[in-house]
Amino acid sequence: MSTLISGIFWLILGGLIGHIIPRVPIMFFTRSKSQNLMFPPHPEPMPITSELLVRILNMRKLYWMSLFFTLPSLVFGWIMISWANSPMGFGMFLASGWTIISRLLPDSVHKKYNYPYSLSLIFDLNLLINSARLKDVLVDEGLEINNALICCENINPQWEVACVRCLNCDRLLLNHPRPDLGRIRTDGFLKGGLRVLLLDSRPLLSLKDEE
Repeated sequence: MSTLISGIFWLILGGLIGHIIPRVPIMFFTRSKSQNLMFPPHPEPMPITSELLVRILNMRKLYWMSLFFTLPSLVFGWIMISWANSPMGFGMFLASGWTIISRLLPDSVHKKYNYPYSLSLIFDLNLLINSARLKDVLVDEGLEINNALICCENINPQWEVACVRCLNCDRLLLNHPRPDLGRIRTDGFLKGGLRVLLLDSRPLLSLKDEE
């Protein structure tokens, strides 16, 4: 009985190690105060700016960087299984393999954004920035604003937890929940880190169906 309990313990420990190590970049690399001075504190809405696009591109790099961090855990797990028939190695191998599969397979083939930091998402956010710039040009030239393209004369898109809305007129601009953006979390390192690990950088809310 003690051998079984010991084996389960080492299996779970190996699984935790194999799950945490690949996510070290996205857990730590952007969380310093100096890298978040240009953003409002978590969990306040994020303004749709060029700085935000740069942050999402960085988060995208860190997200895919986890594949390289997975390799040591995968290799050591395989070695431990081959040489010592270790439950811990089996846990590391399983968790690392699952991380690779979760990265390579999209969340859904029926949705527009297949990954937390999809290029399509970055493109759509950039369109909102361009809409704000177009509004400034039209106002400067005294031309009429097309409400089909620009929601109001003071367009100010903000990314809330559930979607992107204009702060001025409250119009829904992008019906997509906000993923983790690498800010310092107000729920603390342990609780916030656990939430990031469980969600794997995905939005707290489930992805919504395309309308």
